Amino acid sequence: MKFVAMLVLLCLTPAALAQTFAGGIAPRELDPAAGISVILLGTGVPLANPQRATACTAVIAGDRIYLVDTGRNCLIPLTRAGIQDIDGIFYTHYHSDHFIGLGEILLNMAIAGSTDSVPVHGPVGAIEVVDGIVATYRLDLSYRLAHHGDKFSAAVMQPRVTEHESGVVLEENGLKVTMFDVCHAPITPAVGYRFEYQGKVIAISGDTNICPAYAESVRDADLLVSEVENTQLFNAAINAARSAGNARQVEMIEEGIEYHADSLELARMAQEMGVKKLALTHLFPSIMPTDQAEALFTRGMSDLYKGPIVVGRDGMEVAP
Repeated sequence: MKFVAMLVLLCLTPAALAQTFAGGIAPRELDPAAGISVILLGTGVPLANPQRATACTAVIAGDRIYLVDTGRNCLIPLTRAGIQDIDGIFYTHYHSDHFIGLGEILLNMAIAGSTDSVPVHGPVGAIEVVDGIVATYRLDLSYRLAHHGDKFSAAVMQPRVTEHESGVVLEENGLKVTMFDVCHAPITPAVGYRFEYQGKVIAISGDTNICPAYAESVRDADLLVSEVENTQLFNAAINAARSAGNARQVEMIEEGIEYHADSLELARMAQEMGVKKLALTHLFPSIMPTDQAEALFTRGMSDLYKGPIVVGRDGMEVAP
């Protein structure tokens, strides 16, 4: 069997052979004249779900690609999407499920031949978080440089980090990115981002509950990519924990509920703020990606919001 596999490899063209070792995924072709869209690369929460990586959304603006957050396992859907180079990364806050995948993303970019340091933007705390991740790769980087020399870029493993206050954080080549405050107390700072390009607006929430600051910042968005929880689905878990006398678990569930966006409140806010399309991510609880589970999760939302509702799955592309 191994002999047959080797014969197959020897029969491949150089380009096909390179693609085979890259996982069989061809690099994504980007059109400079295209508009703006997103790929939902991580739609889960910290609780393990093999079907969902944690928080990561790619924003494609023409021929440029930006990531909002870099959660656990998002390298897999990122690779499946054919994304090899990244023009910038934006962080919403510093819960680990929103940044822990950064090192592996950078490592794979360096292995693929990228040479440039990636710009990273975020609220205060970005330098501490990125420096910490970079520190864990110092030995690894030294080994790879010693082995591969200048074929492996040290610059890729050392992002250029800028910390921002809320407001416009990037404006280049027709793209404007605005950081806005959200409500995720006691976690602070916590922000979302508003991307404006070619007359379209995509807003990405980060983690937040529904509050006036969040609502006003997504007004009239063509697409809102929002975190969401279904509070009602937690009732059975709370009742079971309470019946078992597990006060700690009851409190943990209730505390988790209190700083995320309830599905019905989100639908009501999106309608009031004139949001044209709603895409759901960071699904809490982390349901299976099936039509039945998604229908249960979004029950009642369409009664309050009249626009399209997309329940995110890892790898899903959504346009305004």
